[in-house]
Amino acid sequence: SIQLLGTNDPGQLREHLNALSKFVEINKVFVYRTKARQKPSITVLYGSFTSPREAREALDKLPPSLRANQPILRTVQGIRAEIRQHQTS
Repeated sequence: SIQLLGTNDPGQLREHLNALSKFVEINKVFVYRTKARQKPSITVLYGSFTSPREAREALDKLPPSLRANQPILRTVQGIRAEIRQHQTS
């Protein structure tokens, strides 16, 4: 998946999701709660890809406004590990 944004600001999240809906299929957007810098945070992901290459190609095709936040590629395994880590801390 492509991690597009992490925020602890609900207003920023709303604005970003509204903007996202203009560029990507909203049913391919996933949101989960985590922690960043020891504070609650919400992470926004885009897409589910079968390979890192496919994800990289999708990342490269994102419009500049979505690439401005420096999105990164994430694996399901990495996301699950992050969630588990914060559930135990």
